Amino acid sequence: MNLGVGYRLVAGPDFDLDYRRIDVAASRDPSGPEAGLRRQVVRAMLDLAAGKSDGHHALSYAPEKGDLRDCVTAYLRVDPGRPADHRLVFREIGPPAPGELARRELLAIKPRRGRNNIYAHVCARLNRHPNDRQPGLDRFDSWYELSGGLATRQAELDVKRAIAHAWDGQQPLRSSRPILVGAPPRPLSSTAGLARDRQPPRNSRPGPTGWPGRDW
Repeated sequence: MNLGVGYRLVAGPDFDLDYRRIDVAASRDPSGPEAGLRRQVVRAMLDLAAGKSDGHHALSYAPEKGDLRDCVTAYLRVDPGRPADHRLVFREIGPPAPGELARRELLAIKPRRGRNNIYAHVCARLNRHPNDRQPGLDRFDSWYELSGGLATRQAELDVKRAIAHAWDGQQPLRSSRPILVGAPPRPLSSTAGLARDRQPPRNSRPGPTGWPGRDW
């Protein structure tokens, strides 16, 4: 865990839509479970931005699930007395320039169980076929076996974050933009609670791994 480090959150329209669905349901029933989920999503994003959380565990490659070795999942627990019921998946990405904040690209929020598989959505959003290994992601394979326990999960998160920050090929999707968590919503134009930082993009280019990337 990297208390006090700080990261810039970026996200694309698909993640915005995930949040919008939760926000609309929460607004209809402020005392219902979706309102609790919305609070947990915002808290998770604030913690990720502040460096108070690095997520729950790093992801891997599996046929039908896809190659998500550069991704991390965070658990969302609406009821403290019950198991986590939603996942938030994100990627660690290095800073756009020396002296700037590293980035965390928010990719999806979906239920943890059921037919709506979050990993299928993440693969689609990253333009990855669920059966294919992605060129370049071998660098995220651990050189030693990690299994079980908070300490080993955190060690793997730390290793993979360092690899992502050092690799120029790890770039956000072309559609992703910086977001400010908790900012006042723009009426009819922005997801409630997520305001876009309208910093103009520059030097758009494809990443060397084959999926879209941006240099900013």
